[in-house]
This record gives sequence, C-alpha cells and structure tokens, in this order.
Amino acid sequence: MFPFRRSSDRILSGLFLVPLAFALGGLFAAADLQIAPEVGNISDFRTDRIAFHYVQLVDKDGNAIPDRNSGKDNSEATLVIIDRGQLTLLKDGYDDPSQVRDREREYLAKIYHYTRLRELEQEYKKLPEAEKRTLRTATEADASDPKVGDSGKEAKAVSSAENKSATNSVLPEPEPRSKGLDLLLKFDDELLKHYGAAKAAYAEYVRSEKIYGKDSPRTSSLRNKYSEAMERVSARKRVLSNFLRNPGPETNPYPGDRKDQNVFTNHMNGVPDYYLHSTSPREVDGMIRGEEEVGKKYGELYRKARDRLVDAEIEKLYYYFWNRDMTNTRIKVEKYLKGKKVVVVTGDSTVYTMIDKEDDGITESFFVDSPGLRFSWGRDIPNILSISNCTDEAILSKIKSLADEVASGRIQKKVEKLDITVPEEQILEELKPLLKNL
Repeated sequence: MFPFRRSSDRILSGLFLVPLAFALGGLFAAADLQIAPEVGNISDFRTDRIAFHYVQLVDKDGNAIPDRNSGKDNSEATLVIIDRGQLTLLKDGYDDPSQVRDREREYLAKIYHYTRLRELEQEYKKLPEAEKRTLRTATEADASDPKVGDSGKEAKAVSSAENKSATNSVLPEPEPRSKGLDLLLKFDDELLKHYGAAKAAYAEYVRSEKIYGKDSPRTSSLRNKYSEAMERVSARKRVLSNFLRNPGPETNPYPGDRKDQNVFTNHMNGVPDYYLHSTSPREVDGMIRGEEEVGKKYGELYRKARDRLVDAEIEKLYYYFWNRDMTNTRIKVEKYLKGKKVVVVTGDSTVYTMIDKEDDGITESFFVDSPGLRFSWGRDIPNILSISNCTDEAILSKIKSLADEVASGRIQKKVEKLDITVPEEQILEELKPLLKNL
C-alpha cells in the first residue's frame, strides 16, 4: 500500500491495525460528533490545556443536511481553554437554548394543528348528511359571499348583532351545540377557546343588563366584548368550513418532518458569539452572549489559539510521519464514502484521522485523539481536535491536503526534530498576553 515503507513495517502494521480498524470504525459509527464541550461534560479541569471542536452540517444554502442529530446544534465551533485550573469556552455559531426551544414549540404546534385537522376531515366524512348541511349553513353565507372580505364579514356580524339588540333587550346566545359544532370544537383548540370566551362574555353581558340596565356603560362595554368574541368564533368557523369544503395542502399545509426542521439558525462565521468562564468544575462564573461583544473582546484569542493548535498538531503528525520507524508509527488508508479515510497511530498512541469524503483532494474532517488523557467532553469524541465537515477557509487552508499527503507519502515539509512534550501547554504560554483578560 505504501511503497516507501519496508516489508517489516507492513507486517507490524497488519498485526497492529486489525484491532485498530474495529476501534476506529466504531468511533465514527457510534460517536455523535455534534456533542460540543460544555461546562457540564468536561471531565478534567486539573491539567492546563487547549482543545477545539468544530462541526458543520449545513450546506452552502444554509440548510441542515440530513446526516445529523436534529436535537443538537448543526453548525458550531468551540474552543476550550483550561488555564491555571480555570475553564474558558469560546463558541462560534452558538444558538440560545431558549430560542431553540421556542422554535421547537412553534413546530410542534404546527404539526399538532395539522394532525388535528386531518382527524377532523376523517370524522366529518362520517357525519350524517343532514348534520353536514346544518354545519355548512351556519357558515356558508359569509364564506361564499364574494363581495365581503374577512374584515367586511366581521363588520357585517357586528352590524347584525347591533340591529338585533335594538329590537331585543338581550343579544342572541352563542350558537347552540350540535353534532357538527361539537365536532369542530373537539378537533380545533382555537375555536374551542373562542367559543368558551364567547359563552363567558355572554353570561357577563346578561347579568350586567339585568342589574345595571341595557343602556349602562358597563352593559354597553360587555355587549361590545361579546360581539368581538362572536366575531372571532365566526371567523374561525369560516376557516374550518373552508378547509372541510377543500381539504388538502392548500388549506392544511404539512409543516414537514421533525428531522427536517432547522431550529439552530445561527451558523459559524469565524467570530465567537458566546463566552463562558468557570473557576470551578460545573459552575459558571461569567457568561457573555452576542457576537458584537464577545467577538470584540475575544475574537483575536479565539482565532490565534485555534490556528496555533491546528498547526501544532499538524507539525506533530509530520514529525511522526518522518520518524515512523523509530517511533513505531502506523498508517492505514481505507475507502470512506466516495473518498478515503487515513488513520495514523503515533508512538505515543495519539490517533490522527483525516477524511476526504468526496475524493476531491480536500480533507474536510481532521480528528486528533489521545486516549491516554483523562480529559474529554463526550464518549468516543476526539479530545484534542474534532473538526468535522469543515468549510472554514482559514482551517481548510491548513488541513485540506493532509489525507492525500499522508496516503501517498508525499509530505513536502520534513520535520525531524520536535519538542513534543505537551504542545497544548506551549501554546498557552505563547498566548499568555491574550489570556490575562479571561
């Protein structure tokens, strides 16, 4: 497979990579790479370090791609900094959980409404024809009158109610219950709410007329309140009547499957929009949201730390590649989707994984995992670098040729010596001037 490797290497590699293939195959099959570092899921605060997580499951048009966990953010990057035992998280593409919940509730309300109207349609078909006629008669006049729009219909209803009140001391009661009306009330919560409000308003109005008289300001106010409530009942009944006459996508559009809903709308742009600082595990001491403030204060730190970490890990990969005999580093290339996956296991058990899924010479995903570290933020998630489906040009410029270079053995940059003690600590030392404001 690799002409530049000796036969003894191939034998050792074959023995070593049989169990490795299963382990790494399980990494991408079982791990949910959308699990991002959070103050509650980071396992170790004791050792100073830096780590970076990035996942992009949004296409060029901003739509979430199907291969994702719809319950987690599909476009988010997180830089982890642990310095002097204190944690800082900087996120790009952060979505406020309360806003996400609001979007989810909005979708659930839509799908519930859609389902109830479908059930109403089925039950309406079972009604006796006489009941259908009664129901249609109650709403058809307004619904079919082309000269009267919705606002005109409401004015007509008010005028009719006022004319009746001139000849009768009491306005007419809300429509009496019938099989048709009961069916509408059963399957439409909005009509049920309006009908209940109209009944209550009518009872108040009748009491007021008996006590204060029909010309009192209080009675007039309640009369208007009741008329408005009946307008809402009539308007909703017209909507339902229109649906029952023409059931289908035009009157009851399908809101889409849950998995296709994009409730995470804030996408990455290279500028952090969320800051969290913690001086002790599981506790939050400081938090800032918003790109304007976070980007201004911590944007330089975010980009420098991210880029420096990626560069350091690539440098380390090059070192092990050029010294693979001495360090017992092993390499494996396998087919992955349309392209390839390249796995390098170094002498210190660090695992580098590069994926070119389209076989277009661009490495979209780059993972660096050190199983010996206690530090992690999710089961089977690479714990140093986890860059999945990258579209960020600044990161791509560094990683895009890695899979091809390692697979072919044609790495141009030769690294024979490297201080590889703890590159993350060295990076923190370099970044000290920017860390003092955390």
